[in-house]
Amino acid sequence: MPYIRLSITKKLTEEQQSELVNGLGEAIAVIPGKDHTGLMVDMEDGKTMFMAGVKQENLVFADVRYYSNFTHQIKKDFTIAVFDVFTRVLGTEKEKMFLTINEYNNWGGFGGFIDEYY
Repeated sequence: MPYIRLSITKKLTEEQQSELVNGLGEAIAVIPGKDHTGLMVDMEDGKTMFMAGVKQENLVFADVRYYSNFTHQIKKDFTIAVFDVFTRVLGTEKEKMFLTINEYNNWGGFGGFIDEYY
């Protein structure tokens, strides 16, 4: 179950929130074995965020976490897909969007636990 935590400076409408979640569901499908059915999105909009000491008006940061490890190219393609969603839905410029990817070799969910090494 991939998890994406979003920190967004803009205050979003429910329609924008839905469009953003749907777009992220499409983007996660770039990663083999991942899709929208297991995607959890934790969205915080209307945040006050600063970059280089300057208050930002349209800045977004995504913290992405999922089970398993993937190639550099898959992660790059996924990042581009996410940034395309941010541009389309939020109108965010590329200089104002950031993303980290954390890959885990173990994960608990749906009442169970999986570990790549067992």
